[in-house]
Amino acid sequence: MTTSVNDLLAQTGLTTTNKNGIVSLNKSNADVDSDEDNEKPAPFKMPRAPPHVYSCFVVNRSSGAIECDVYYNGRPEEDTFNEVIHVKIPAKDEKYFPRKIFQPDLPESYCRWVKIITKIHVKKANGTTLEVNYPFDNVHQPIRNWEFHVREEGEILSKPPTRPANILKYENLDEYER
Repeated sequence: MTTSVNDLLAQTGLTTTNKNGIVSLNKSNADVDSDEDNEKPAPFKMPRAPPHVYSCFVVNRSSGAIECDVYYNGRPEEDTFNEVIHVKIPAKDEKYFPRKIFQPDLPESYCRWVKIITKIHVKKANGTTLEVNYPFDNVHQPIRNWEFHVREEGEILSKPPTRPANILKYENLDEYER
């Protein structure tokens, strides 16, 4: 008496054969962790856009001059392209910090990267220091011309642009980026 492998598997209850002779595995009877199969796969979700700030205004709303440091970061996990800009902003005035582009791998690659603003550090005339760090409040997507308001009292406010976007829309762009 000859018994095939398929017949032996069917006798154990691990497989079934349909009318066309196709053998399928019965996972419910198999020695398999069933928790994996009962769960539905998670629905696909688009990843969230990074809350990057590429350029900004620091607006001094206080009655005294402030010293301001704006920190730009280049590539992640690498300090080579990081940059700190230090300026003094008079009372009731503002300073624009433009978008900064760098090319790290010349001449092997002509890829262009944009630096990300990661920290605003302010020292007021009275000696008080204030600081805001990435990710900034109210930033939900990559954006240019963000505003940081230094007030007489309280923390630095992180605010969306208040001026028309088209005024500075094409700053620092070449003909391929426009």
